[in-house]
Amino acid sequence: MDYGRSRSTLGGRSENHNHSSQRVTLVRTALTKHAQLVARRLANSTWFSTITTVLTIYALFGDDIRLVGTEKPSDYIFDCITVASMLIFSLEIIFCTVGKVGYLFGFFFWLDMLSTVTLLLDITSIAEGLFGDSISNTSAQNSGGGRGGASEDSAEAGRAARVSRAGTKAGRVVRLIRLVRLMRLLRTYKKGAYQDEDESIAPGYEAGEDTTNGQEKESAVSKKLSEMTTRRVIMLVLVIILALPFFQPTWWRDTMPSSAQYGINVLYRRFTDDMAKFTPWANASARASYLQSTARRVYVDDFYQMVYYHNPLCNQIPSGSSSPEDVLSKLFWVGATGSDTGSQDFFLPRSDSTTVSQLNERWRGLDWFFYQCELSADVVKSLNTQWDKTKSCLSNTARGVALTRPDDSELQCPEELRYQERSVVYPSQQTDAEWDNMSFLFVFDRRGGSRLEALLNTFQTLFICFLLGFGAMTFSRDANTLVLTPIERMITKLNRIRNNPLEAMAIGDEEHHREQVANRKSRHAMKTDDSDALSTKGSASDGRFSNFVDRWFPWIKRFSKRTSQQVPEPMETVILEKTIIKIGSLLALGFGEAGAEIIGQNMKGGDSSALNAMIPGRRVEAIFGFCDIRNFNVITEVLKERTMVFVNQVADIVHRIVDQHLGAANKNLGHSFLLVWQFNRIDHPQREKLADLSVVAFIQVVSALSRDLRLSEISAHPLLTSRMPGFRVSVGFGLHLGWAIAGAIGSEYKIDASYVSPHVNLAAQLEDAAWSYGVTILMSEPLVRLCNPEFRRCFRPIDHVQLAGSSKAMHIFTVDLDTSFLRYVDRTSRRKLASRTEVLAAREKRRKALLNDSYRVHEVLVTDKYIWAMRQHLSLAFFQQFECGFLNYVAGEWGVAAQVLAKTRVMLLARGGSDDGPSRCLVEYMGSYGNEAPADWPGWHELRPN
Repeated sequence: MDYGRSRSTLGGRSENHNHSSQRVTLVRTALTKHAQLVARRLANSTWFSTITTVLTIYALFGDDIRLVGTEKPSDYIFDCITVASMLIFSLEIIFCTVGKVGYLFGFFFWLDMLSTVTLLLDITSIAEGLFGDSISNTSAQNSGGGRGGASEDSAEAGRAARVSRAGTKAGRVVRLIRLVRLMRLLRTYKKGAYQDEDESIAPGYEAGEDTTNGQEKESAVSKKLSEMTTRRVIMLVLVIILALPFFQPTWWRDTMPSSAQYGINVLYRRFTDDMAKFTPWANASARASYLQSTARRVYVDDFYQMVYYHNPLCNQIPSGSSSPEDVLSKLFWVGATGSDTGSQDFFLPRSDSTTVSQLNERWRGLDWFFYQCELSADVVKSLNTQWDKTKSCLSNTARGVALTRPDDSELQCPEELRYQERSVVYPSQQTDAEWDNMSFLFVFDRRGGSRLEALLNTFQTLFICFLLGFGAMTFSRDANTLVLTPIERMITKLNRIRNNPLEAMAIGDEEHHREQVANRKSRHAMKTDDSDALSTKGSASDGRFSNFVDRWFPWIKRFSKRTSQQVPEPMETVILEKTIIKIGSLLALGFGEAGAEIIGQNMKGGDSSALNAMIPGRRVEAIFGFCDIRNFNVITEVLKERTMVFVNQVADIVHRIVDQHLGAANKNLGHSFLLVWQFNRIDHPQREKLADLSVVAFIQVVSALSRDLRLSEISAHPLLTSRMPGFRVSVGFGLHLGWAIAGAIGSEYKIDASYVSPHVNLAAQLEDAAWSYGVTILMSEPLVRLCNPEFRRCFRPIDHVQLAGSSKAMHIFTVDLDTSFLRYVDRTSRRKLASRTEVLAAREKRRKALLNDSYRVHEVLVTDKYIWAMRQHLSLAFFQQFECGFLNYVAGEWGVAAQVLAKTRVMLLARGGSDDGPSRCLVEYMGSYGNEAPADWPGWHELRPN
C-alpha cells in the first residue's frame, strides 16, 4: 500500500477543508458587516429619523388629543396609529441592535423597550381592561361569555366604588409613565450616541463606528458627559414626578364622601324600605296605596333633589351663586339592575300631575346659595318614562334613561362614553341579596373634566420638556464652558492639523489675532473706567466719604487695592490649548511641507501613543531651488558669533519672498537653503504660472538682498572689504524641475523631513555651476520649457551640458541681473501694517492674486523698477551677438564662436555693466582645446562639480 500517497491525499483534503472553512467564515463575516451597515444606515437615515420623531411626539400627545378633540367612535383610528408606532419603534430597536455597537442592553435599549411597551397602555381596549370601571368589566364579561352568577355580580357591586377610584388613580400614573417617552426625543437628538453607560471607555475614545459623513464630530468627552448629565436630569425629574402623588393623602384616602354616593345611598335605602313595606307590585290596591303615600312623595322629592343637585343642563346662572356648572361631572344616566322587574317599575319618579314649571320653581333654588338650574321638558319627560319603555344598556344587564342635552341626544347608554369620560356610582349600603334583587346605577358625564385633564396634561408635558431641557442645559453649562468647549476647540484644531499640518501656523495666527483684539478691548475698557473715575473725583461728598473710609477703615483700601492688582490665574484648559497651538506651529516650522505627511500620519493614529516617524515617503513633482550665500567661509571667519544673525537676516528675506510666490522653505544648511514649489496642490493648467513664480521669486530675492540696509553694514565691514575689495552680500541660485520622494530621513534618534531625488542634486549642481558661469541664477531646460513663452524670451541659454547624475544633456539658462545698479534702502522706513494679522491677510490676498488668470508674471520684469534697474545695461545687440557665438559653439565652429564671445564678454562694460561671465566661461573652455572642437564633439559637454 502506498502510505505516502494516502497521507498526501488526506493532507490535501484537510487543506481544502480548511480553505473552505475560511471562505465560509469570510463570507459570513462579510454578510454580517453588510447587515450591520444596512441596519445602521436605516436607523440613521433622515426619513426614518423623521418618522420616529413624529411618532414619538404622537406617543406623548396622541392620547390627550384623542380625549380633547374626538369622541369614542374615533378611538379605533388612534389605536391603529398606536399599533403602527409600536411596529416602527420595534423595527428601530432591531435596526439599532444589529447596526449599533454597544446598543444592546444599554441605556437606550431599555429606554426604547420601555417607551414601546408603554404604548400598549394607549390602546383603548387594553387600557379599559386594566384601568376601566365596573361598566368596562361588565361589558368585557358579557362579551367574553355571558353574565356571571349572582355571587360574582354581588362582589362586583361591592367593588364598584373601589375599582372606579383605583382606576382613576392608575390612569394618572399611566399619564406620568408616558413621560418616559420624552427620552426618545433625547435619543433622536443624540443619534449615534448608543453606548452602554457601564461600558468602560477611556477618555478621548468612542465606542463603535461613526458615520457623520465628514461633518465635524462632537468630542467623545463632550458626548459622554452631556449624555450622562441629560440622562440623570431626566431620570431625576421623572422619579420626582412619579413619586410625588404617593405622598399626597388623597392618594390613600378620600378627603370626604361624594354627594353622589351619599345621594344614591339615601335613595336606595328609602326605595328598598318602601318596597318592603308597601309591596306595590303585588296587586292594584297596593300599587295605588304606595303611589298616594307620603313615602312615595318623599322618594320622588329626594330623586328630583338628586337630579337637580347634579343638573346637566345649567345655564343663565345668577352672578355670585354656586351651581352644578362648577363641578366637572354632570349626571348623565340613571338606571337600575337586577332581577326584580316589579320593583324596578317604581324606580323613576313619575309624577304626571306635576308640570315642568312647577318642578323648576320648586327645585332650582333661585334664592338659594346653590343655584340648581332648571330641567328641560325632555329631561322631565325621560324621568316620567314607563320602565318597560326605557333603554336597555350594558349588554341588557341594566335599563335606564339618559339625561342629555339636545346636542347629545345620540348618547343613550353609559358604554357609549369612554371610561375616562364617565363616573359610575352604585349604592354602597346594600347586601348581596339586595344586589341580586335590584340595585341603582347612576352614571355621571365627565367629558368636560376629561378634556380639561388631557389639555392640562399636554401643557404639563410641554412644561416638563422645557424643565428637562432647561435643567440639562443649566447643569451642563459650567462643564461646557470650563471643560467641554475648550476640549472641542482643541479637537477642532487638532483635526485641522491632522488634515493639514502646515495649517498650525494659521491657527496660531488666528489665536494671536483674537488675543490682540481682547487686549485692545480690555485696554479701552480700563481707559473708560479711568476717565469716569476722573470725572467724578471732584465731587465734594465723594471726597469726604473717601477720606472718612481711608481714615477709619484703612483695611478696606488695602483689600480693594490688593484685589484690583490680582491677575486671574489662567485656566489649565487655556494653557493646554495654547500649548497645542505652539507645538503644532513648531512642528510645521521644523518639518515644513516635506514633513507634513509625517505629522499627519502620526496624529491620525489615535489608537496608540507610539511614534512612527519612519513612514514611507511619497512621490511629488516639484520645482527645486537651491540658494547659496557666496563667500560664506570668509564671512564666518570675520563675523564669528554674529554669523547666526547674518544668516537669519538672509533667510528671512529668502523665505518670505519664496512664501509670497507660493513656494516653501525646506532645509537650512547654514550657507544654503532648499526651496520647493510643489505641484500636488496646484491644478495642472496653473503649473506654468508656478514655474514663472519660482523664477520671479529668486529675482526678487536678489533685488531685496542687494537693497537691504541691514546687510549693507556687513558689506561695509572693514575686514571683509580688505580681504575682498568691492565686497557685497550676494547669493547664487539653481532651479530645476523634476520629481522627488518626500519623507523622513534619519533614524529613531534624529530625523529630517526633506526630499530625496537626483533632481534635487541637479538643482544643487546648477547652483554650484552658477558661480563658475559668473551668473546669479541658473535654470535647467525642463523648467524653462514649462515657463510662459513670453517669459522665456527674457532667459539666455548659456551652455549645453550633461550634469552628473543626468542621463541626457540639457541647455542651461540664466536671467541677466547686475546688482551694482541698486542702492541700499532702509526697509524699516516703509509703512508697517498695524498687526501680524493684517500682514497675514495681505499675504493671503497676494497669494490668491498671483493665481488669478489676469495676473501675468513676466510683466514684473518691466513694471518693477528695481528689476528694471538690474537689467538696464542689457541691449538687443548683446543678446544677438551672444546667440550667434553660442550657436557656433554648439555647432563645433569654435574659432568663430571664440571671436564672437570675446566681444560679448566686454560688450556690457560700455553700458556700465561688468564682465559677462557666460562669455568668459565658454571662451576659456574652448581655449583649453585650442579653440578647436574635438572630432567627436556632440554639441555638449559634461559639467563637473567644482
